[in-house]
Order: sequence, then C-alpha cells, then structure tokens
Amino acid sequence: MKIGFIGFGHMAQAIAAGLLQNQVVEGKDVIFSNRTAAKRSQLEERFSIAGTNSNQQVWDQSDIIILAVKPYQVDEVLNQLDKTYQPFVISVAAGVTMSQLANQLPLKSFIRTMPNLNAQVGEGITAFIENDQADQTGLDSAKVIFEAVGKVVELPESQMGTFIALAGSSPALVFLFIDTLARSAVKYGLSKEQATEIAAQAVLGSAKTVLESEHSPWDLVDQVSSPGGITVNGVLSLLQSDFSASLIQSVDSMIEKNNQMSE
Repeated sequence: MKIGFIGFGHMAQAIAAGLLQNQVVEGKDVIFSNRTAAKRSQLEERFSIAGTNSNQQVWDQSDIIILAVKPYQVDEVLNQLDKTYQPFVISVAAGVTMSQLANQLPLKSFIRTMPNLNAQVGEGITAFIENDQADQTGLDSAKVIFEAVGKVVELPESQMGTFIALAGSSPALVFLFIDTLARSAVKYGLSKEQATEIAAQAVLGSAKTVLESEHSPWDLVDQVSSPGGITVNGVLSLLQSDFSASLIQSVDSMIEKNNQMSE
C-alpha cells in the first residue's frame, strides 16, 4: 500500500509517525509534498520517507492519498491536479464538507475523516463521515490506517463539528490542563519537568480508568473523594469557579467556529 500526503503539517506528520512507528507501512511506501526545499529535506531526514515539491507526483505514485492541506487550499490543490488516475482520497481537512469534496472527486473515491494529534502515539481517535457510495477497498484501507494509530468511529456529517471539538481540538485543552496542574505543583517546590511527568501520568491513568471502568466519570469522582477529605475540597473549588461552565463554553466556541468554516 503506497500512501501519499498532500500537505505535511502537524496532523499529517502525526499520522505518518503513527503509521511508521506501528509498522503499518515502511518508509519506502510513503511520499509527501512540501514546497520549501529546506523544510522538505528536514522532514525527509526526520521520517526517512521521500518528499517532493509536486502534488501531482504524490497523486500519481500513491494508492491512498491523505489530503492534509489547509481547508482554504483544498479547492485550489484539487483543481490543479490531473485526476486521470484516481487513488482513494482520505480528507483530513477540517471544515471541508462532503459536498465540497464531491465537486472535485467522485463520491466512490473519497472519505472525509477527522483524526486527532494523538495518532502519533497510537492513541488517536478518528471520525469517519458516513459515505455509503465509497469504494469498499478504499474504506478498508482507510480503517487499517487509522485503527493502527487508535480508534475509529463512524458519524453522520452533521456531528462532525461536535467531534472536532470533543476529540480533534480537545487535546489542546488537555495539554493546557496538564501544564496548569504542573505549574501549580511548581509553586510548592517541584521542578517543572517532574511536575509535568506526574500530572501527565495521572491524566493518562485517569483516562484509561474511564475507558476500562463500568462506572461513569462522575461515579469515579465520588470514589476518589473521601468525605471531608482533600479531593472533595479541590472538586468543590473547581465547581465554584465555573470550571465546567468554562469547558462547555470552550466546546461551544469550537463548534461555532467549525460551522462558520463549513458555510
């Protein structure tokens, strides 16, 4: 399976790293495009894969294309390609709808997806937008790619904005949470490096506990919160400072922004 990346920014690099680390493909079977020679050389060395300044070359040499350019560039990039040869296209461009892609590509030849950054460590979550007309071989290949770097969920397109906020963008909120938690410990004498490691491991373990437990997250809060104890003080302090309301507001703002981009 030859995989080509048209656009090789942070998300594409995360996917490529996950695929290579999990040995889904070998480096010789991956190619990417980047217009800047110095950057292209740097990425070739970092990932041990081939780079080119030609989107057409990536298109012509790939079985699967991962379309990872910025959303406003999608139409221009696809317009400039000679699409006589038709690889299966996996779009990861946020906000670019199925109908926009269908203006450039046959419905059977593409799927719209949204992975998240955690694909680079094999713990991603990727949404596949329902496309009943997509070629089954292409769909199967897409699932092999993303199941190798995490989990896959299939959703109607109407839920994409919610997914992007909940999974695509939320790692940034979690990173912010970990950093703030660590800085709070630095205040009391821990080094930043040690505090970050402790906070990150606590978040990792907590997430795994939620996924493997039969209890709801709120039930787990109760399990950690002994009556009159330390934890319940911290929980109540967050609730009094509108922690939950702030998170909801953040998700609302991301969904609104996605809707604006999709208009």
